[in-house]
Amino acid sequence: MATLIIQPREDIVAALKIRDKLSHNYIKSECIVYLIRNTRDDNDEGYFNELYRELMRRIASALPRVYGELADRSEDIHAAAGRERVRDTLNEKLLEDLEEPGSALDYFEVMFDGAIAALRATSMNKERKNALRTQAIEDETCEPSLAVERAVGSLDLKEELLSDDPIYRLRVAEAIRSLPYKNRQVIELILREIPITSTEDSVLTIQKLIGVKSEKTVRNRRDEAYRLIRQALSIGDDHD
Repeated sequence: MATLIIQPREDIVAALKIRDKLSHNYIKSECIVYLIRNTRDDNDEGYFNELYRELMRRIASALPRVYGELADRSEDIHAAAGRERVRDTLNEKLLEDLEEPGSALDYFEVMFDGAIAALRATSMNKERKNALRTQAIEDETCEPSLAVERAVGSLDLKEELLSDDPIYRLRVAEAIRSLPYKNRQVIELILREIPITSTEDSVLTIQKLIGVKSEKTVRNRRDEAYRLIRQALSIGDDHD
């Protein structure tokens, strides 16, 4: 990022139009967040707008789609409300950071896709809160419902990483970084919203990505990771 910020701004603006992630000149979303944060004392409104416009485009592409004439369907209503909440939340964090340096955008600058996935999940979760109360214990992929996950002592790490307390956010991130590799690998994939397993061969799953034969192996690593994170954060009775 240090070399990026010294490039001529016209080159940076031109590179924002590159969509191929494999291109040498492609600017990662984390870098765009970094560049925006560095406009804090800058009066170049045009440059800021170019950065902001591309950041919003990338956020939009990562959010649930709304299907126009079908927008009266419940899932599309949820999607529309979820998209608006994500944008509003991020805009609040951008404004907060631009007005006074802090840690509000740290997660987005380090792991943008994970941060947006976290915001998306928590936003959609709020919109579907009533529906979740009547959700079956397991869905079609045999994933336990959110209520069941919490009942057995797991964590909603997306919400934890978006805590309003910057010190607590750092503690959560450090707890994840300190996990043994096999456990951290599973948690990082969960944060990217990759399913543990699927009945469809075409779906990319954690089980496939880490190369284990048993779905139970993935769940055991996940549950051990949750236990270690809870212990690190002094949550519950896991104090060894």
